Amino acid sequence: MIVVTQLSKTYGGLLGRRVKALDGVSLEIRRGETVGLIGPNGAGKTTLLSCLLGFLRPDAGSVRIGGLPPDDLAVRARTGYMPERLGFDRDLTGGAFLEQHWRLAGGASAEGPREAAAAAARVELEAAALGRKLAKYSRGMLQRIGLAQALLRDPELLFLDEPASGTDPNGIALVRNRLLEAKARGATIVLNSHQLPEVERVCDRVVFLSAGRVTAERTLRGEASAPRRAMLRVPPGRAEAACAALAAAGFAAAPEGDGGVRLDVSGEDEIARAVRAVVLADVPVLEARASMDLEEMFRPGGSA
Repeated sequence: MIVVTQLSKTYGGLLGRRVKALDGVSLEIRRGETVGLIGPNGAGKTTLLSCLLGFLRPDAGSVRIGGLPPDDLAVRARTGYMPERLGFDRDLTGGAFLEQHWRLAGGASAEGPREAAAAAARVELEAAALGRKLAKYSRGMLQRIGLAQALLRDPELLFLDEPASGTDPNGIALVRNRLLEAKARGATIVLNSHQLPEVERVCDRVVFLSAGRVTAERTLRGEASAPRRAMLRVPPGRAEAACAALAAAGFAAAPEGDGGVRLDVSGEDEIARAVRAVVLADVPVLEARASMDLEEMFRPGGSA
């Protein structure tokens, strides 16, 4: 669906210092795939998103979306976008803002008020808020209405730049649920986010950028997914018994203190099997969780 080939982009020049934001980036994103862009600040993630959207022209390389350039109107008509910096017209009311974007997305004017109300409800924004100017919105409300406009008319392509930034836990869960819905209907999603637990929950694959280059990729779902690091918590003093039960079931496990037991699993089915092995050994399991530990990709020498 998306093919990026040897993309490079440099800012500055003349008397200013030149900064190479992208340096030979190549990647492919399959139709219906959800890909997370992760990496430190200044790694080039937002610049890459801007090139994917056709907002920036690269100095070298190319971007093709469904075989077309990213600024082709046929691509734009299928695209939803939520920027990190919500530079909306603050003099518009929430309702007028959504109706305007509904029309820009090709919707009929007569349907605008109804669709604006439906879009607001979709992101749990109070109906009364649609009559207020965006200048009166809190950061969390702006995030919600930004997400609402990105999802208008169920776009086939969805580009999101820090969509849950500045939101409370309910807002984070809301963004997650709307992304999972878009994913379920087959949308191709590119997500730039520093919220690694949320990236892990919704993405099929992550691409790690550093200093303008793709330095690592990791598959989170599917046959090629990397092992997950699981943690079981059992009553203090029972970790050794849990490890013995896990070893008998074919797991390599190690105690972590305070009843923690660490092990590697290949997926959710294996977590369930590990819990069952421990419980059948008459050791209560107080907590079970698994993580890809995406933070390790930020450490020097982090694994691909």
